[in-house]
Amino acid sequence: MDWNKTKTIFIIVFSILNVFLFSLYLNRYTAGQNIEVLSSTTTEDRLKVENINVSKASSVTVEEAYYVSGSVHNFKPEEIEELENQTVEFKPDAQIVGTFIKPIPITEENSIETLISDNIFKGSSYGLWKIDEEARMAIFFQKVNDRLVYYNQKAKLVVYWNENNELISYEQTILDNLEDYSESKNLLPTIQAVSNLYSKGLLVANSTVTDISLGYFTLVQQAETQVFAPTWRILVEREDGTIDEHFVNAVEGRIIEIPTEVDSSAVE
Repeated sequence: MDWNKTKTIFIIVFSILNVFLFSLYLNRYTAGQNIEVLSSTTTEDRLKVENINVSKASSVTVEEAYYVSGSVHNFKPEEIEELENQTVEFKPDAQIVGTFIKPIPITEENSIETLISDNIFKGSSYGLWKIDEEARMAIFFQKVNDRLVYYNQKAKLVVYWNENNELISYEQTILDNLEDYSESKNLLPTIQAVSNLYSKGLLVANSTVTDISLGYFTLVQQAETQVFAPTWRILVEREDGTIDEHFVNAVEGRIIEIPTEVDSSAVE
C-alpha cells in the first residue's frame, strides 16, 4: 500500500469536509441573522418596502370614543301627517316610502342635503354616503355624534330623482334614543388598523391610504335595540386607480367584512 497516496487522499477528503461544514455553518448563521432582522422589522418598514403609502394614517388623532346604543324607530301616522307635498306608504321592517306629489328641483341653492333636511322626517340626522348619477339615486346614513353609522338597514335613507334633476321619492328608516353606551374607550391607532389590514393580506404593493375616518358599525343587533362600535373606515387606492374600502373595529382591531347584500354585519 502506498502510504503517501493514502495520506494525500485523506487530506483532500478532510479539506472538502471542512469546506462543507464551514459552508453549512455560514448558511445557518446567515439564516439566523435574516430571521433576527425580519423579527425586528416593524410593519411600517415592511409597508415602505412594498411602497404602501400610509402617511394619511398618522394625521388622524382621535384617541377615544364611546360605544353607542339605539332603538329602531317605528313611524307613526301623526309624524307623517306633518310632511307636505308627498304621499307616504308604510312598509315592513320599520320602513316608509315617500313620493313627492310635485317633484322638487335640485339646484345649487337647494342641494340634495338641503332638500332632505327640509322635506323628510328628521332629514338633518343623515349624512351623505354615496351618489349614483347613473341610477339617479343617493344613499345617506344616519349620524351618531356627527359620525356615520355604516351600512345599517335601520339607519338609512335613499333618495331618487328624475331625468329633469327633480327629487321624486325616497325610502327611509331611522333609529331613536341614540346615546353613549358605557364609558369612553381608547381607540386603536390608525397605523395599527392599517397594519391589521396588511397582516391579513388586504393591502397590495404600490397602493396609498387616501382617507381614514371614524364612524360606527353594528356590534349587537336585536329586534328593537342595537349597539354600535367605533369603527375606522380606511380607503386605499391601488396603483391602477381602483379604490378599496375597509372597516376595522377601532377598539378591538377586528376587520369587518361588508356582505354583498348588506343586511347585517359580519366580523372577521
